[in-house]
Amino acid sequence: MRRPSGFTIVEIIVVLLLMSILAATIIGRSITSSDLDLNSATDKIRNQIRFAQSQAMKRTNTTSGVWGIRSDGNSEYWMFRATSTGTEEVRIPGGDYGATGTRISFDSLGANLNEFTLVFDWLGRPYKAQTLGVPSSPVTTANSQTISVSKGTEPPRSITITPETGLIR
Repeated sequence: MRRPSGFTIVEIIVVLLLMSILAATIIGRSITSSDLDLNSATDKIRNQIRFAQSQAMKRTNTTSGVWGIRSDGNSEYWMFRATSTGTEEVRIPGGDYGATGTRISFDSLGANLNEFTLVFDWLGRPYKAQTLGVPSSPVTTANSQTISVSKGTEPPRSITITPETGLIR
């Protein structure tokens, strides 16, 4: 009697099991720890920008509702609250400040940022600057805001701020 052609269920299961073990091994080796560190740093900065935006949106008027984040592009970044007399640096929750201060070092972040100033008004709209507590230079399609996060030889990650809505991607 002739056996029907095809694979048995046991043969299919064995092949799928071997393929899954091989795929897990290849994927596990292709993701480096520096990739994970850079992704983590990018997510951390993105969340801190969202925090500054939420702080601005909690305020109900233009005089106390201007918050932002600034990077000097060299060694540190910080969050600030703008007032009619200047700016006041504010500690970001979960920031690694070391012993003192309100600025976060790029060393503790494990990455570098380009120089930028990002300000949010009390409606959460993004701006590139502020003068005496009044936002100026709004983020527009023609005047966009992209923050670059880099580390070593890894390709940089970008954080994009959407005009008008302030969506942070």
